[in-house]
Formats: sequence, structure tokens, C-alpha cells
Amino acid sequence: MDFISLSKTNRLFWLGRYYERVSLSIRHMMGAYDAMIDTNTFDYAEYCRQIGIYNKYDSVEDFFQHYIFDVNDPDSIRSAAEQMLGNGMVLRESIGSSTLAYLQMAVYTLDEGAEDEVIGLKLLQVLDNIMAFRGCYDDFIAEDAVRNTIKCGASVERLSYTLRTGLREEFLLEELQKLQKRLTWSNLQTAALPLQSIIRMERILDGRNPEDEISREDFLNAVEGLFLV
Repeated sequence: MDFISLSKTNRLFWLGRYYERVSLSIRHMMGAYDAMIDTNTFDYAEYCRQIGIYNKYDSVEDFFQHYIFDVNDPDSIRSAAEQMLGNGMVLRESIGSSTLAYLQMAVYTLDEGAEDEVIGLKLLQVLDNIMAFRGCYDDFIAEDAVRNTIKCGASVERLSYTLRTGLREEFLLEELQKLQKRLTWSNLQTAALPLQSIIRMERILDGRNPEDEISREDFLNAVEGLFLV
């Protein structure tokens, strides 16, 4: 396995986390926005509590506008997209200019959505660009450690988002198994106790240790504290 500097490893890991955060949050907001149109309600205060951000929003309409599109809101999807693109630009030589271009298009399209009356179409286009980015880096990055460090970051974000919001819990076991495989193919260093909790939870969900138990909060802390980056 080729040597990858600590700084580069950190950037690759957070590139994975941020692109997956943008993707998951947009998918969640698209569903919530559609439901709000039908019912005129969305418990955005509860959502803020779930994902651990301060509820600074005045109304559900204010929440959707600023949480999705406001680059000056540090908790917004747009701010996560800015971090995603920033890491990608620093990593241009590792991921390739054509791969980076999909991140740039995702951010440009998200900005266009802020001015669009029908935001759903623009958000779908953002997701399309992120999916294209995923396919591009998987196909064109030659170094296994680079690809799998990005994927480890994405796995951690999926697990964290699922544990916080309750979405896609049926995929927890699958994601844990993917993460454990990718650990051996990346340059990431893990913390011992969180790794033990990850292994325990995989065995619990897989039915090998049905009498064992880890609280949701403890498991979330293990996921967030797994990698030393």
C-alpha cells in the first residue's frame, strides 16, 4: 500500500463524509418538502435536535431556505457542499480534474436551486452530479487506499446519519460490514475502543451475539470516534 500523508488522509476522509452528508441531507429534505406541501407541516425543530444543530430558524419555510441553500449558515447543506468542494480542490491531483468537475457542478446547481421556484428538480440534479462523482472516482482513481479512505468517510456519515435520524436502519448491518472491509484497504488509523464497539454491533445485528447490547448513543459515539483523523 502506498504511503499517504496524514493531511491527505484527513482530506480524503472528510471528502467522503461531506459528499455523503450533502447527498443524505438532500434526499431527506426532498421527502420532507414533498410531505410539507401535502400537510403543511414538518417538525424541523425535531430534525435539528436529531442531527445536533441549533434551531435558529423562524419557520418551516425559513428552515428549508436557509438549511438547504445558505452558505453563511454553518449547519446548512450548502456549507457542507462548500467543504466537500474545498477538500476536492485540494485533492485535485489525487482524484483527477474530471472527477472534481462533478463536485463543482453539484455546488453550482445547488446555488441555482436557491433562486428556483421549483427546487426539487435542481436538488435532483445535485444528486445526479454527486452520483456521477462517486462513479468517476471509483473507476478512475488507481490507488486502492485513496478510494477506500473516501469510502470509509462516506460509510461513517451514513452510519451517523442513520443513528441520528432513524432513516435507512435496515441497512445498518450492510454498512457496518462494508466499513469493516474498507478498513483494511485504507490508510486510516482506528481507535481501539470504538473499533471494538463496531465489531460488537456488527455481531449483534448479524445474530451472532444476540444477548449482547450497545446503546444507540454509545454506538453513535463509537462511529464518530472510530478514526483518528
